[in-house]
Amino acid sequence: MDQKVFFLELNEFNQDLLVKGATDLSLKNLEKLVSLNKMSTLTEDTYESDFLEPWVQWVTVHTGTPSSHHKIKHLGDVPHLGTDQIWEALSKKGISSGIWGAMNASRGAAENCLFFVPDPWTVSEKGYPDELNALLDPIRYVSQNYLNRSNLKLLKKVGSLLQLIFKNRLGWKLLKEIPLLIKNIVQYKAKSFVFISFADYLSTLLFLKYKKRFNPDFSLVFLNSLAHLQHHHWKELDPTQNRPIVYGLKYLDRILGEIFREIGENEVLLVANALSQKNTNEEHPWILYRQIDQSSFLNAIGIKHAKVESLMTHDAHIFFNHEEEASIAQKKLASIEILGKKLFLIEDYPQDKNKLFYRICFTDAVFDDTSFIVDGEKMRFFDLFQPIVQRTGKHIPEGTLFFNHGKKSLQIKNHDIFNWVLDLFP
Repeated sequence: MDQKVFFLELNEFNQDLLVKGATDLSLKNLEKLVSLNKMSTLTEDTYESDFLEPWVQWVTVHTGTPSSHHKIKHLGDVPHLGTDQIWEALSKKGISSGIWGAMNASRGAAENCLFFVPDPWTVSEKGYPDELNALLDPIRYVSQNYLNRSNLKLLKKVGSLLQLIFKNRLGWKLLKEIPLLIKNIVQYKAKSFVFISFADYLSTLLFLKYKKRFNPDFSLVFLNSLAHLQHHHWKELDPTQNRPIVYGLKYLDRILGEIFREIGENEVLLVANALSQKNTNEEHPWILYRQIDQSSFLNAIGIKHAKVESLMTHDAHIFFNHEEEASIAQKKLASIEILGKKLFLIEDYPQDKNKLFYRICFTDAVFDDTSFIVDGEKMRFFDLFQPIVQRTGKHIPEGTLFFNHGKKSLQIKNHDIFNWVLDLFP
């Protein structure tokens, strides 16, 4: 197989932000990206439908089916997916792949998928080969223990990751990066975006090592740092006046430089976002809250459960030993109100009666003494919850696809990207 295709999933990027940042900050790799051929992408899902989420739209891209067909609605629901993903369809044709960080995805039945790294939040999926779980473990530990974690446990997992890094001869590059990381941690007071941008950079370096070693026909890597910055730090529209955005764009430019150096001369490059974001500074404040500790919260309100799997931010899966416990928990969580509004969105799983999905759907500002009532007991909100961010970016159905080869059109729907990729291989 002579054809090579590289698919960069640059999650939720805003095209205007990229273009202005590339020009005004003189970022040569970003300038190269935004100068490629482009078309708009579109999903018919709306913000109110609960399907306008990246963990839904990337499933649509990966399977070639709209959400109305695949019906995957939450992170971690991929075990219920009944449709082939791009790499599974390619594998059936004898075409090899290497998949890195794909959101809400599994290796599935793709025997010709030579290496696979799932996203950190889909805990049912493991890395392949097994050594790649050393990359996943520390990220998953942080995401599962976002506000309440043991530094000792985290250090042990980081130790395994360091072994993987040195095994792949990236130790010297990492050591050169550490002083800059420390400087940025101090300068930006250990804000999450510093670590997320660094993680994207380190992940890309590892991915490129595996790409070079295994030489797959189809390569895919997912990056999330810019989406995080837009959601959390997009407080000025002009990127040059926004220090966190400038930081993220410069890091992204470095990442793109690493990628461009490794892409073959005739390799097809696709860069998509699945959906974009618009700035929300002029909208009513939308505040994201998260439980300080998921299990402690459930215990505090008297809900028996077997375990909790935190998802990306303000949502989680709860698992129970008995169907009756799940039913009681669903009713109790659905009944909780704060300032006259529902605190949670609750959904069950017909195929798994011992599992619930729940998400904090309350987004208004609250006072220090704001409380809610469960079973007649008054509970202070901030004893159990903590604000994460006042959102600065909101999902929109439109997106962008940059490419250096292939058919040109004004617009393509997300589910049609699947067939476009398949058609690139004769």
